[in-house]
Amino acid sequence: MGERKIKGKVLKFGDFVNTDVISPARWMREGLEVLRLHTMEAIRSDFYKDVNPGDIIVGGRNFGCGSHREPATAIMETMGISAIVADSVARLYYRNCIAFGIPVFSVDGISRIIEEGDEMEIVMKPDKVTFRNLSKGGEVTGPPIPDTMAKVLEAGGVYKLLKQRLSEEK
Repeated sequence: MGERKIKGKVLKFGDFVNTDVISPARWMREGLEVLRLHTMEAIRSDFYKDVNPGDIIVGGRNFGCGSHREPATAIMETMGISAIVADSVARLYYRNCIAFGIPVFSVDGISRIIEEGDEMEIVMKPDKVTFRNLSKGGEVTGPPIPDTMAKVLEAGGVYKLLKQRLSEEK
């Protein structure tokens, strides 16, 4: 993976944002367009109005904890979230984000240097990932994305990668 940059406005959340809050169960059967109107509503009622394609979610500890429900990740893709960065990310949510092609990072201390509305830049390189607050300054560096996960992200998700590989075999 070569260098890749993501820039976006930050939507910030606290600790332990669980998948039941991200995608409330009572709306999941209605489809993603209805679910988007209720995403995060328990902690931010107007989230669907605040979010724009390219925005970056910054969270506290254990972002995405709870059940492994796939719509909690699918809705982030539908809403155009370009990346999720948190002090820590629940393991299953992390894997689901990668599967959907959403860059996701556990970066201890990120919530201390980034605030709601800040402009953030993520620079992914083969040897490291740098997270910059473009509004107020400050940056944190983390380890690179493992090669296998980087390939999935480059393809736009696991299904797109599989489709790409199958078409190459023809």
